[in-house]
Amino acid sequence: MRPFRFPRSILATLLGAAFLLTACVRQPGEDLRTESALREEAGFRLSQISGRIAVNGLRKPVTVIRDKWGVPHIYADTEEDLFFVQGFVAAQDRLYQMEIWRRTGRGELAAVFGPDFIERDRMARLMRYRGNMTAEWESYSPQTKRIAESFTEGINAYIAEQKGEREDRLPIEFTLLGFQPGQWRPEDILLRTAGLQMTYNAAAEIARARLVAALGTQEAMRWMPPEPTTPLAVPEGLDLAGLDQRVLEVYSSVTGTPTLETTDGSNNWIVSGNLSSTGKPLMASDPHRAIAHPSLRYVTHLVGPGWNVIGAGEPALPGV
Repeated sequence: MRPFRFPRSILATLLGAAFLLTACVRQPGEDLRTESALREEAGFRLSQISGRIAVNGLRKPVTVIRDKWGVPHIYADTEEDLFFVQGFVAAQDRLYQMEIWRRTGRGELAAVFGPDFIERDRMARLMRYRGNMTAEWESYSPQTKRIAESFTEGINAYIAEQKGEREDRLPIEFTLLGFQPGQWRPEDILLRTAGLQMTYNAAAEIARARLVAALGTQEAMRWMPPEPTTPLAVPEGLDLAGLDQRVLEVYSSVTGTPTLETTDGSNNWIVSGNLSSTGKPLMASDPHRAIAHPSLRYVTHLVGPGWNVIGAGEPALPGV
């Protein structure tokens, strides 16, 4: 991003904002140890989501309309501006959550949360991609890198605005925990660690290896065949006898999330448009993700050249 080279452009948010704009008069240097002071300070830190904001980095004016549920509807004249503003608006709503996601993926939690997070960081760094980034970007759609650049520039623009010269207005969590958000890079949206929570392959492979050690490959194929079916073979010289759950201790600590019950599952189904009242097909999907607060999902509406899509994604990722 090249500050001041582009026109000073406008984000206009028109609806559903009044409940966040009640003024909180804050006394400079007020002690945050009292409940009333903490509430006032937290209110002071809320993002401006109505009126006009001048942002360096946009090519043209962009309009953001927030509906009564707070969902941002973003209207832009260029694809770059569309995703720049998506990053900016997501940061308005979820910056602390996004920063923890970024630090989790990059293996930088111990720097702010202490030595208890060193092993989690170590696992994250083992998972980080170290290949040719040019080839990596080229493996996606042609505009992916440009979208990632615009999106992360928008996040950084919001951070810069909140850390302005006159007043630090970052979300209250950063003040309470004593650190500040880092700068986002396009490759941050490609971090692999988040995917660990959606895959169980490591645990399944250890369980299968233990089964092979105890019963042999034929019985393991009978009771726990790979999918797709592939003949099991133990590499020469590999001793499986020492494998146990201790191998997965760090992996489990990284991927573990609170659950509401001990068993879970995932389902997907579609209803034909011939059977729906609208005549349109209906699709339902259980994404097999833990319930958390703030939510994993972030709903947004993107309207720009080649785009008119509304749905749920994740706040730290562009698109839906």
